[in-house]
Amino acid sequence: MELDAELSALATQEDLPVDVLRRLLQHQGARSSAALLRRDLTEEMVEEIIALGSARTLAANSSLPARVSARFVEHPEPPVRCAVAAHIRDEPPGVLARLAADPDPLVRQFLTMNDHLPPELLARLAADPDSSVRSGVIGRWRDVPDAVRRMLLTDTDPGIRSGSLRAFPPPADLLPGLLADPETREAAVAHSAPTPELAADPDSDVRSAVAAHPDLLPVCATSWRRPRTSSSATR
Repeated sequence: MELDAELSALATQEDLPVDVLRRLLQHQGARSSAALLRRDLTEEMVEEIIALGSARTLAANSSLPARVSARFVEHPEPPVRCAVAAHIRDEPPGVLARLAADPDPLVRQFLTMNDHLPPELLARLAADPDSSVRSGVIGRWRDVPDAVRRMLLTDTDPGIRSGSLRAFPPPADLLPGLLADPETREAAVAHSAPTPELAADPDSDVRSAVAAHPDLLPVCATSWRRPRTSSSATR
């Protein structure tokens, strides 16, 4: 194990002689390290790494030239397309759109991790038929246009609606419906004023959300305080 670690570390060292690096490519661990982390891989080395079966690791290397990364967009194996989808820029133009239309939802899900997505592609992925892709958009996109925000907050999947409520505030006109929905009421509490009705909700998660609300004391403490029994009444 120590030798494997040493070879993997050696494969990432700068100024490593080419002949030494070529020999290290025959070792799986060292090859993976070189494929993922090196910035100076030649075209011959790239071809050798692919031939040796490490295309997926190579595709995850964000330092590869655009022309090399682009070739993985059409790779027949979905895991390779996933690896490149998470970081590739739109070079040449259109590669991001092709990944957004990939038939494998996992590839589209990895695409939501990409920091180079333009708003129009994020909006497209926010309407993706696969809920895991829509969830990925929620986790990455904070400056969501109102139309997209409304679409996510009224999604047919309760997990998407709840996740959206935790990611960004809802428009005021949607809040009553989100509070009325048992699936989203807990997440909606944070965006509403706490009330005695919510504090008495049969769902313990909703009650916990009310208890954690920053406006609980000034708004509702008086309403929920149990009346004290007067000393005269107990005599």
